[in-house]
Amino acid sequence: MKLPPALGSLLSRFGKPNSILVCEADGLTLRGAVLRRVEGQLHVDYTASTNSADLKQAVSEVITELRQHGWQGKKAVLLTPAVMSALIELPVPADKPRPAIQMQELIRWELEPLMMQQNGYWTAGQILHALGYMDDAQIQEVLDRQRGKQKNGIGDGHGTIYAFKRFAELAVEMGFITQAQREECLTRQAWLRTDSDEISCGWVAQLAESEGEAGGDGQYPWLVSGVNTALMRHWEAAFAAHKVELMEIYPMSGAAAGLLEHPATAVLIEPHCEHISSLRIEDGAVTAVRMQQSGRHSPVDACLEAYHAVTPPEPPRIFLAGHCEEEATLAGDLQSMTGREVLQLPVLAAELTHGMQGIAHDLLLHGKTRFSGAISVQGPKPPVWKQVEARAISAGVLMVSLIVITELAMQVRYELVDSRYQKVSAEKKNFDAAVAGVQAQIDAVKKARDEIKLKETELAKVMNRFDFFAVELPGRTAYVRNLLEELARSINDDVVINVLEETPNMGIRIEGWALSEAAAQRFIQAFKDAMRPWGADVADPIVRAQAGRLGLLGYAMTFRLVESDVVLLGEELPADDEQSGVTP
Repeated sequence: MKLPPALGSLLSRFGKPNSILVCEADGLTLRGAVLRRVEGQLHVDYTASTNSADLKQAVSEVITELRQHGWQGKKAVLLTPAVMSALIELPVPADKPRPAIQMQELIRWELEPLMMQQNGYWTAGQILHALGYMDDAQIQEVLDRQRGKQKNGIGDGHGTIYAFKRFAELAVEMGFITQAQREECLTRQAWLRTDSDEISCGWVAQLAESEGEAGGDGQYPWLVSGVNTALMRHWEAAFAAHKVELMEIYPMSGAAAGLLEHPATAVLIEPHCEHISSLRIEDGAVTAVRMQQSGRHSPVDACLEAYHAVTPPEPPRIFLAGHCEEEATLAGDLQSMTGREVLQLPVLAAELTHGMQGIAHDLLLHGKTRFSGAISVQGPKPPVWKQVEARAISAGVLMVSLIVITELAMQVRYELVDSRYQKVSAEKKNFDAAVAGVQAQIDAVKKARDEIKLKETELAKVMNRFDFFAVELPGRTAYVRNLLEELARSINDDVVINVLEETPNMGIRIEGWALSEAAAQRFIQAFKDAMRPWGADVADPIVRAQAGRLGLLGYAMTFRLVESDVVLLGEELPADDEQSGVTP
């Protein structure tokens, strides 16, 4: 089931956050930054960091510092090298992903051997080297002791005894580190690995090809990520203790690719503490991703090795996302050794890493990450049409639409009823006036009869009055009645008559109001045609925009009713027609 594009766009807007807390844990330092979207640009509000060895204590210190700065948010995402990123091929088209549970199983099957290999990176020796407590020679000496070798390469016969001792424990016995340093090493190791085998996965398609465009085996490239579920729960609990919801976990590898707004073909190199990752992008899609240890190499050699891990083909440019003071020198050396243009990615603040900014850029501006598989801490989300938030938004939109439709229907009915009421009121008023006129005539006739009996001398005068009431007045009455009938027939639902009067100077004058100019013009023309058989015509019509009753926008109209010969004289002058505002 697919949602319509308009509704999908609407729901995605509701789901896109305005600000977010992005944290990064590299095993030595926990960094946190609150980024906000302002007019389509990223803005850093607050930053915090800590070197505390304990995971829960480090999270507590970062959140406490951010709260002191004024942050009141409840959502966070985390970047950690404990999350593995890999490019795999699945028999699943990018435009037809399978249900989340099936995708999890497919990816977990591919990631299990790779996760076992990655866990080997975070050994006690690597962490002690990163902390500066041991050098390469000391680490090698401890490893040789575990294998039962002496410095001259000859066994001392105690290999079996030392083989059962842990690296850190043996390093303490050999005097390379203290017991406190050993405890710190083991505590920091809990940031990166656990003994559990359960894996949680995330994925993002890298091609939108149909099945007909797939390879011969029907495989499609997917950029996937995986993390130990127990380790993810430790981080979730640490954030939840401070009423902050850890929503998603991301790999550090490829996170900085979010800063590439329109990537075509390039290689991204991300040097980190004790490891370095490289990413190759071709035509806007990831085609290779690698992560390897770098602690025993110089920065230039490590970057060069990471570059060759994802080439050929050779890219036109290389992007460098390093968080060190020598990054400019490193970029120059790498450019001279590869012969390719090396560009440094910018960051908004010194406390912010490229990966943190890249993830925030994609989440706040695009609504999702493009080059990093997000692992949902709460598990894979159901389809949009099954999410409670989407259903709530749809229900709200439907309710508002129903209310608007109901209001419009009631408004239309009110207008119709009001128009009918005005029409009936006008007819009643005319009828009352006619009745009053007839009654006046009856009274006049009675008075005339009395006067005839009493005053024979005034017979001629009485006869004249009788002629007036018997001949002229009925004709006038018939004319008025026909005028009202034709006026009633010419009126439609879009026209209201406000004034109908006769004055000695102006004659019969009519004022009204219409919803539109076209309705006013039609009414005037219809009334003009209706009155022409009665020897009358319309003169001086004027139509202008004016608010009507209830504040509705419409057009007011006025005109006079005159004898036909006056209109004919007016029609001979075209200038008068233009001034009247009514087309003949």
